[in-house]
Amino acid sequence: MAEFHRCHGSLVFLSNGNRTARRRSSAAEFNNGLTFSKTPLKDNEIFEVLLDRKIGNWSGSWAIGVTSGDPSLMEIPSSSTGLKNGSWIMSGRTILKDGSSFLEDYGQDLDELNSGERVGVQRKLDGSLHFFVNGVDMGLAASNVPQKVHAVVDLYGRCVEVSIYEPYDGSTGE
Repeated sequence: MAEFHRCHGSLVFLSNGNRTARRRSSAAEFNNGLTFSKTPLKDNEIFEVLLDRKIGNWSGSWAIGVTSGDPSLMEIPSSSTGLKNGSWIMSGRTILKDGSSFLEDYGQDLDELNSGERVGVQRKLDGSLHFFVNGVDMGLAASNVPQKVHAVVDLYGRCVEVSIYEPYDGSTGE
């Protein structure tokens, strides 16, 4: 079962067995909400989060992606745009590589999503990177992504709380 890493942005509070992340002081502060997957992604694994709570105070909201950095060894920046040395982040409709715009007009605008909607990221076996919005693959975002990457979720702006989403696999008789 996926969890968030114990190392995260200074305003992040983890709960629910490290499966829910909330940004404290969200009405007064818009960043310092970086979270990471506890372990590197497995090939073809989709790391997906559900938007639990959003506020109207700021512009922009959440971002998601991957980093080749180890969260326990890095100095965690105030936002995902500060991640360098092997990071690919979807913010709005833009893919950022190491904090700079890499691909514009990609997929669906994350800033327009509401509570109850979800986003995901997947590094495929062939090194390609795909993002998902509400379970729909938005297509190829990058290639030649290194094998050992952690998922990144940035709770900034209007995004206050997210939870790791894992769909029912049918074996529980849902």
